[in-house]
Amino acid sequence: MSENNEYYWQVESKVYGGQGYSTATREEYKAVAKALDQEASEFKKLAAVWETEREQLDIRHVAATCREHTALPYTVLKVRCQEHADACRQISENLSLTAERLLRVLGLYSDAELIAKRLFNEVLQFATQVKPHYAAVAVTALGVGGFLTNWAIEGKPNPWSAFTATYPIHEGLMSGLGSFIGRVPRGLGVLTTDETNRSAGILTQVTAPMKNLWQGNHLNVREVTTKADVVRSSQSVAESMDGLYRLANERLGKIDLDSGLDYATIAVQRYERADGTNAWLVTIPGTDGQPDSPFGWMQNLELMSPSERQSMEADSARMVVEAMRQAGIGKDEPVAMVGHSQGGIVAATIASNWADDYNIEHIVTAGSPIANHAIPKKTWVTSVEMDTEFVAALDGTSNPATPTWLTVKGTASRAPDATPSTINKDGSCTPGSTPIAGDAPYDAAPVKGGPSSEMEITHWLQYHQAAYQNATDEGSPAIQNHERHFQHVIQGELKETRYFEGRMSHSPIGPTTVTSEPDTSIPNVQLKIQE
Repeated sequence: MSENNEYYWQVESKVYGGQGYSTATREEYKAVAKALDQEASEFKKLAAVWETEREQLDIRHVAATCREHTALPYTVLKVRCQEHADACRQISENLSLTAERLLRVLGLYSDAELIAKRLFNEVLQFATQVKPHYAAVAVTALGVGGFLTNWAIEGKPNPWSAFTATYPIHEGLMSGLGSFIGRVPRGLGVLTTDETNRSAGILTQVTAPMKNLWQGNHLNVREVTTKADVVRSSQSVAESMDGLYRLANERLGKIDLDSGLDYATIAVQRYERADGTNAWLVTIPGTDGQPDSPFGWMQNLELMSPSERQSMEADSARMVVEAMRQAGIGKDEPVAMVGHSQGGIVAATIASNWADDYNIEHIVTAGSPIANHAIPKKTWVTSVEMDTEFVAALDGTSNPATPTWLTVKGTASRAPDATPSTINKDGSCTPGSTPIAGDAPYDAAPVKGGPSSEMEITHWLQYHQAAYQNATDEGSPAIQNHERHFQHVIQGELKETRYFEGRMSHSPIGPTTVTSEPDTSIPNVQLKIQE
């Protein structure tokens, strides 16, 4: 272990959906995994045999010493027996790990795991709806317990440890609260998944007028310029997420690219294909919470509403659509979108509600609760979520697992014996030292700029980037399939990158002002039953 006991954060991933397998193919893979497990068991037994033999040599050695007869090289034999035992145990562990990784990479566990999770969430939802005060006590106890336990281990308090302790119940809890607020009849919620969206629609009736009184309802969108290379050319999902990271952190002041770009700024890029046609990539950062920003906190509720009118009138969605119009995106031209947090919800909302106006072929979301959005089947969805982040669980259910909807679920941990990576002034990363010698690169992916020891919120985009990198390193066929589709959508040469900034006001301040009247009626929505 290193002398200063430094750590860096790493992420391991699981993949759900994205590619279907025939029953025969699934059974073949499962048979291989089972055979690997069986061989692992045999080598484990063999290790035990060698250790037993070493113990017998110990006894014989003592007896021979007492009789002053030590013709056999007992010490050498005992060392060799232990070496064989260690080798057999290592082979056993490697075979078990290979079997587990085979199932994980191919997603063969996903169906059963998602079914079990759905059942757990529905039971928790019903309990929360019937006895909300009991649920509150249970969540508080878990959160406080996790907080105190982490405090004892790390020697200092950390509020994010409460989320780590309670993450298994986040979706079920939110679903139960959604049923309670959304006035879903008891028992009916077991058959549905969009209770939190229904509650968001009801809450929006109150928050939207309040927001308009505070911010105004005039949306002003203008193109802004910069000489800095913020969002660069992308040829993969990972590269598009890197552009999202640079834009999001530049406008929040976490990195300094000297771009002059401010909050509530998105990027629209035009790629020219070999045949002269255009393809587009829209990059959308998340909530910034500025007083006059269309990407405020309350807009999240509007985007989550099952009412099409309410979600379409969310300021952030209106801003992105207006920027797309100003950029000149044609109705039939292929569009890919990448967004973090609220940015991902915006992408899902546009794919759902503007399907007749734009050809949204692929969206990439990071930490965005979009499971209940009515995204058409023509739009491919690549979602990246962290299991301990609370935001992605706000939809109260897991994402659909289909050939065109893939979800990468990451788990963060600290890797010992490594130096943290650092973020440079221009947003690039200087990697730290590698983890424990001998670890394979696909075991986990390092978090760019992760803290040296303390736990932090995993909703930050760099955790999603690490989760996607780990899934890519493992060679998941589902990831490869989605990568090919994404690359096909934006194939071509980058011709221009344009930036658009949005501001809210109580009266028009320019020719690009867009005004709408909020929908304050009670939404007549149908609860969504997820197959």
